[in-house]
Amino acid sequence: MGRSKGRRGTWLPWAVLACLILAVGPVRAADGQGRPLVVTGTGDSEALLRHMAALFLRRHPDAAQTAIEVPDSVGTMGGLKAVLAGQAELARTARPLRDEEKAAGLAETVFAMAPIVFAVNLSVTGLDSLTADQALAVFSGRVRDWSELGGAPGPIYPVCRKTPETSRDKLDAAIPGFADLDCRDQAVAYSTPEAVRLVATYPGAIGYFTLPAMAGTPLRLLAFEGVAPTPDNLGRGAYPLSVPFALAYKPPLGPAAARFLAALGQADARALLAQFGCLPGDGRPAAP
Repeated sequence: MGRSKGRRGTWLPWAVLACLILAVGPVRAADGQGRPLVVTGTGDSEALLRHMAALFLRRHPDAAQTAIEVPDSVGTMGGLKAVLAGQAELARTARPLRDEEKAAGLAETVFAMAPIVFAVNLSVTGLDSLTADQALAVFSGRVRDWSELGGAPGPIYPVCRKTPETSRDKLDAAIPGFADLDCRDQAVAYSTPEAVRLVATYPGAIGYFTLPAMAGTPLRLLAFEGVAPTPDNLGRGAYPLSVPFALAYKPPLGPAAARFLAALGQADARALLAQFGCLPGDGRPAAP
């Protein structure tokens, strides 16, 4: 199997993002009743929304009365359950709402489209891009050494995700044969932040997740089919792997949640989305 040809280089300001992705604790915003605005759910948009919350408070200091809490990942489903149970007002999601979730009274607003990417540990060198066939060979175990793909010699350690999981579901649909793969003899990550951590920790490792989830981490990003996962390539349909980032809620929204949601469409927020490799959303529900 030949080495895929991709453009060498970095297409995001990772040095800047490495500084941004310092631990962001709860920030302050009013809900009018002194309660924290909780934004829970998927790990795919966890770091991004922590920085969005900090940006919101810098731009709206008059809102700084109670905390905006962006807790660690509980998954899209966990976030939706928290909203339905009244434990959170906003749920971070990385897939469209299902019919039964809409029937339960949930609505959603898409604020970004995020690329799904393959990334490797920094120990993996000499490879800049994967084809669909190569990705299938790696995660099926047919290829076990990076030299078989044109990289520097070394064993391949795939980090697998089990379905249902947003990035895995997208790859299952986009790459013929990927849906038939299991996680046998592979490390398994049960959340996006865990997948990022495993790939960053173990030499030779490779994984897949949304691009914002790896921002500021010591990972090497790979192009897919020779195409870099940039907002421009997403926008013109050249990069095929992406998921919608949305906030789901049960109307009516409280004042703080409504104001925060509206702020995600403002120019400074859209600029931050671009820094994280995302294409700003149109504010409408996600397409199925």
